[in-house]
Amino acid sequence: MQKHSFFAQIRRRLFGEDVGALADTLLIEEPEKPLEDEYIQGTEVIQLAEQLQMIRIVDEHTKQFVFTMKGLDPAWVKGFVLQNEIFVTQGEEPVYRSNMEVFYQDGQTGEKKMTYQANLIRFADDSWRVFQVKGVMPSSK
Repeated sequence: MQKHSFFAQIRRRLFGEDVGALADTLLIEEPEKPLEDEYIQGTEVIQLAEQLQMIRIVDEHTKQFVFTMKGLDPAWVKGFVLQNEIFVTQGEEPVYRSNMEVFYQDGQTGEKKMTYQANLIRFADDSWRVFQVKGVMPSSK
């Protein structure tokens, strides 16, 4: 019942009342790695229309909660990299999970200046929701 409890917490966080208290307890350290109690049933390819919808959802979320700072360099360009595979878990209802990289890069050089990993989740036939966004350390070259 641990898995059921975890997904119940996710559902409460996304749809319910006590968002602040659950925020820290639901942080996934390595979002691209399956949880130990997560059963991967299969993968699917995300269709273009759904990919664009997911990008719009993440863009709105990051504008509101992540990239609120003023003073971003106007030469930076915002970009998105969406993984085409959805991890499907099995429980009382299917849970779909996908990851997206959100970044700002220098428009001239193409060098990434800021990178974030956004995790999206969808329960059964509900719409996609942003579950977590976390900063990714820039790679040192």
